[in-house]
Amino acid sequence: MSEGVAVDEAAKANSGTSHFAILLFLALALMSALLNSSAPTPLYPLYQHELALSSVSLTVIYGAYAAGVLISLFGVGNMAGKVKDLRSMIVPALLVVLAGALLFSMADSFLMMFMARLLAGIGTGALTGAANIALVRFGPKDGGKNAALIATLSFTTGLALGPIFSGVALQTGFHTTSLPFIIIMAVAAVAALGVMLKWPVEAVAVPLSGAQGSDAAAEKSSLADGLRATGGKFYLCAGALFICWAVAASILAIGPSVSEKLLGMHSRGVYGYVIAVYLVIAGISQILSRRVNARHSLMFGCLAQALSVVVFAEAIQIHSLGLASAGMVIAGYAYGAIFVGSATLVNLISPKDSHARLISLFYVIAYIANWVPILLGVVIDHASLHLAVNLLFMVSAVVCLILSFMVTRAGFPR
Repeated sequence: MSEGVAVDEAAKANSGTSHFAILLFLALALMSALLNSSAPTPLYPLYQHELALSSVSLTVIYGAYAAGVLISLFGVGNMAGKVKDLRSMIVPALLVVLAGALLFSMADSFLMMFMARLLAGIGTGALTGAANIALVRFGPKDGGKNAALIATLSFTTGLALGPIFSGVALQTGFHTTSLPFIIIMAVAAVAALGVMLKWPVEAVAVPLSGAQGSDAAAEKSSLADGLRATGGKFYLCAGALFICWAVAASILAIGPSVSEKLLGMHSRGVYGYVIAVYLVIAGISQILSRRVNARHSLMFGCLAQALSVVVFAEAIQIHSLGLASAGMVIAGYAYGAIFVGSATLVNLISPKDSHARLISLFYVIAYIANWVPILLGVVIDHASLHLAVNLLFMVSAVVCLILSFMVTRAGFPR
């Protein structure tokens, strides 16, 4: 009897250790993908100068990442919940992330940079869903709260460390355009090996109870049914996230040029650290906003976004780096509050049968916002950088103020 108990306790201990290990490697996997997303940001002005790229070309390169994510979401987005062994999705996705980083480290043309960003997006899109499902499966049985926290921290860490690595490379001049991506390749390789070797042996795909019935109901329900049921509230949430991601994408895509040409920040590496702080604040804001009523989070997030662009505009007008830094802090809070508030409200208002389709559309709209910098690039090439940022600030401020007012009148669940 005692031997049986001892064996059972040993099995539990081994399972706990194995699960801790796989959670660690899954977190590294997500971190490597987000590192690959943000690392190029401080390097864009250098690439633009050395490769004689137009502003449109630079913003198209930035937007290729979103295109890759969308391709992946449409191509394999629904497979994660159906495959028996999630390693068959996670490991290939990590290899695509690694390939994107490798290509970026060798990039010496527009086409190579475009393909590198496209691969980075495809890898991230394929990895995110599968890794999140695995985190839920192997994490504590707490309704996915721990899994969501691990994912958020992994995203934030990856997004923040990417610009730091590039900033250090820029300031030291040590393999400036390759060092950040070599680090990313190393992290992705370690994550892939860890996932392959430490995957729990007892892991099997567990069908959700009533999954077949849910699938049948989902087939009968269309996206149009879901949109009719949610009315304008869905478009309000999606519009808020769109403008939020559009501002964030612009900060990442043309922010380095703005800081250098309009604010007089001539140390390109420093902007990497500024971006890292912005992304850390955005991550903290996401965590804290989960504790706030979603309607209030969305409303205050929209107001903060409007305030942030007004502060940015004034900072450019008086050439104040301090005021611009304050704008970044406010924008970081706004990003987290709008993201969490809008996503939570969409979950609350979506009919069960249309939920998956509405969530997919919600994120598709958000990723399309990553192409807004391309429009700004056209304005920059044909007019001026100053006009482009003024248009961005004016439109986003007005839209955010309107959205914050509409949130109070929309009748969201309290």
